[in-house]
Amino acid sequence: MSTKGTESSPETARDKLLAGLAAVAVGLGSLAIQFSFPQIIGSDGFFHIRMAYRPLGDMPWLPHTIFSTGWIDHQLLFHLLLKPFTLLLPGIAAAKAGAAVFAAVAVVACYRLLRLEQCSSPLLFALLPIALSWHFLLRLQMPRVQALSLALLIWSLWAMSRERHRTLFVLSLLFGWLYHVAIILLPLSLVHFTIARKLRSGMEAAPSWRGPGAVLGGLIAAYLLHPHTPGTFRYLYQHVVLKVLNADQLPVGQEWLDGGLNALLMRGWPGLLALAAAATLWWLARAQRSELTTLFLVSAAAAQLGVLSSSRFIEYSIPLGTMSLALALRDLRPACSRLTPVLRKPATTVLLGMLLSWSALQLHQAVSKEEPPPQRLAAVMAFAAEHVAAESLLFHFSWNDFPELVFHGPQYRYISGLDPHFLGLHDPQLSELYQRIGRGWGNNPSKPISESFGADWALLVLPYPGAEQLLSDDRGLTEVFRDEAAILYRVEQDRSPKHSGP
Repeated sequence: MSTKGTESSPETARDKLLAGLAAVAVGLGSLAIQFSFPQIIGSDGFFHIRMAYRPLGDMPWLPHTIFSTGWIDHQLLFHLLLKPFTLLLPGIAAAKAGAAVFAAVAVVACYRLLRLEQCSSPLLFALLPIALSWHFLLRLQMPRVQALSLALLIWSLWAMSRERHRTLFVLSLLFGWLYHVAIILLPLSLVHFTIARKLRSGMEAAPSWRGPGAVLGGLIAAYLLHPHTPGTFRYLYQHVVLKVLNADQLPVGQEWLDGGLNALLMRGWPGLLALAAAATLWWLARAQRSELTTLFLVSAAAAQLGVLSSSRFIEYSIPLGTMSLALALRDLRPACSRLTPVLRKPATTVLLGMLLSWSALQLHQAVSKEEPPPQRLAAVMAFAAEHVAAESLLFHFSWNDFPELVFHGPQYRYISGLDPHFLGLHDPQLSELYQRIGRGWGNNPSKPISESFGADWALLVLPYPGAEQLLSDDRGLTEVFRDEAAILYRVEQDRSPKHSGP
C-alpha cells in the first residue's frame, strides 16, 4: 500500500446522487436544529452579522482600541460569505441561517473527504462528532468562523498529503482571508514533510518542499492582497502572537481561560477516545500507515493539547479525532473488514439517529437556558435612537455587551469589545480603569466615565449584581430609561458631589 493512502476512484452518477442527498439532509437537519430556538448562540454572532451588512466598510465603533487607527478584518471572507444571508433575511434570522448552513458545510466537507478516501461509512464518521458531543454541536452552530475553518483545515491537510500543491496554495489563500488561525498551516506542512520522509520507502519519490512553499505562498498572497494590508501583519502579531504568548498578562475572553484536564475529560472525551483508538490502529498498521492518517493523528493530538488551554479547541479535536479513526480503519483493510457490515447495519443507523437527537435536545435545552433573547436590547437602543445623537459615545460596563449593542445601535461608539485586550494594547491605563469600573470600584463612576472616557451616556445591561445600587447613588448619573434588560443614564458630571473617589 502506498504511504499516501488508497487512491480515490472515479465517482459514478449514483455516488454523486447519494452525496447530494446526504448534503441536503445534513443541511435541512442543521437548519431545523438552529431554528428550534430563537436565540443566537454566543454574543459574537451579533457583531458578525452587523459586519456582514458592510463587509468592505470600516468599523468606527471602538475609538479607544487598536482600531482607532483603522479596521483590520481578520475574518473578511467570513463576512463576505455572510452577506447573501443579509440580503434574503432580517438580521437575527440571517445570522442563524448562516450559522446553520456553514455548520452543514463543515459536516459535508468531512463526509466528502472520507468518501473520497474510500473510508467505510463516511457519513457515520462525519456525523459522529455531533452525535457524541452536544458541546461540539454548540460550537458548530455559532454564527462564527469555526465551521468554515474546520472545512478548510481538513481539506488543506488532504492537499498536503496528496501533494496537490496548486490546490493547497488556493486553500491557504482562502484560509488566510477567512481566519488568522490559518497560520497553523505552515507548521502543519512542515509536519507533513517530516512524516513523508519517515514513511516513504526508497522506491517512492522523496517529499517536496513545494508543500510548505505552497502554504507560505498562499498565506503571503492572502495578507498582501487583503484590503487592510499592511495592518493585517500588525494585527496578526497583536491578536495571535501576543495573545497566545501573554494570555496571563493580557485580558482575554473567558473561553481562553476554561481549558484544562477537566475540559478535556468532560467536553473533549469523544475526540480523546477516537484519537486513542486511531493511534492503536495506526500502531498495528505498521507498513500500511498512510501519510494522510498520520497527519490527521498528529493534528488531532495537537488539538487535544489545545483543549488543555481552552475548551474552544474541541471544535477541532473531536472531528479530527473521529476522522483519524475512520482513516486508520481504512488503512488496516482487510484486517478490519469485518467491522464494515456492523457499521452498515440498520441498528447502527438507528443508534446514530438516537444520539443525534439526544445531542440536539441537549443543545436546545442549554441554549434556551443560557442565551438571552436576541431582542432584549432592542427597546433601550430604540429609545436611544430618539434621544441620543448619532456617533455619541456610550459607556457600557462590560466588553461582552458590545456585539449586541452594536447590532441594535450601529450609529453609536463604544468603549471595548470583541476582545478586551484590544483596549489594553492601545491604552493599558484606560483598560485597567475600565475593568475597575466594571468591578464596581469607587463611589463616583460618572467622573471617570465623563473625564477619562469622554462619554455623555452610560448603559448598564442587566443583570449586573451590585452595579445598579452603586450607579443609583451617583448623582452624576441620571436615569432616563429602564426595562428588565437595561438602564440608560445621562452622564452629568457637573452635578456630581465633590468627594473622594475615582
